[in-house]
Amino acid sequence: MEILSGLARMLIGWPGIITAIVLVSFGIYSKRIWLIILGTIFTLPISWYLGSTPKFRYIMYALPIFFVGSALAIKLGKNILAWILTLPYVGVVVWLGFTVVFQ
Repeated sequence: MEILSGLARMLIGWPGIITAIVLVSFGIYSKRIWLIILGTIFTLPISWYLGSTPKFRYIMYALPIFFVGSALAIKLGKNILAWILTLPYVGVVVWLGFTVVFQ
């Protein structure tokens, strides 16, 4: 039971968030779509968790879709668009990090 609890904390917490960003960034850089999709899977737990709060109700459910858009952009050869589509998730995570640290 403790293993499942630790795994849930890892996927929902900061390790899962950072892993998602690293996987998607490396996937875009190396043009490997499967890494972007794996990073998208890592965004799902935190998106669903924060999406159930009143402050993030609408935006957090949509953020994994931007990573799927990045994978499609890589498939179509639009590298700049793929990087741009990562900015909403990174922006929300950076804002969340600042509010956690400075409050």
